[in-house]
Amino acid sequence: MSRRGTAGAVVLVAVVAAVTAVGVATQHPPRPAPIVITALPRGEWLRLQDLHAQLAGVGSPQQYDDAFSTLSNRCLDSDESLTDEIQVTLSLLQHGGAADANSLTVMHDLAADLPIGWRANCAQVAGGYLINHQQLP
Repeated sequence: MSRRGTAGAVVLVAVVAAVTAVGVATQHPPRPAPIVITALPRGEWLRLQDLHAQLAGVGSPQQYDDAFSTLSNRCLDSDESLTDEIQVTLSLLQHGGAADANSLTVMHDLAADLPIGWRANCAQVAGGYLINHQQLP
């Protein structure tokens, strides 16, 4: 190879090396694994609803989870139906003037009306609870 051919080859190698180095430097770093947001436990979700509504007497997340677990173990209703029923019951109590009610008190009151070891339709229990609550002075 002549001097000129060698110089051209060296320049070509230098240009290829520079382009490769720039290509490597501009590559994006590996993306982090996506964050998977799991659904909140029903009790915690009800607690957040109470906090958002600025209701009095909101307890800890553990208290809400325990109350929901206790109630759901005594109900035939699905967790989704039970969550809806708690919210409807709370809303009706509030419209009836029960300023101290929140999801936690509703869950405790409904569970208190159900004997341990029995499973019932909690929508019916909630209906009876509302009727009794409206009759109280």
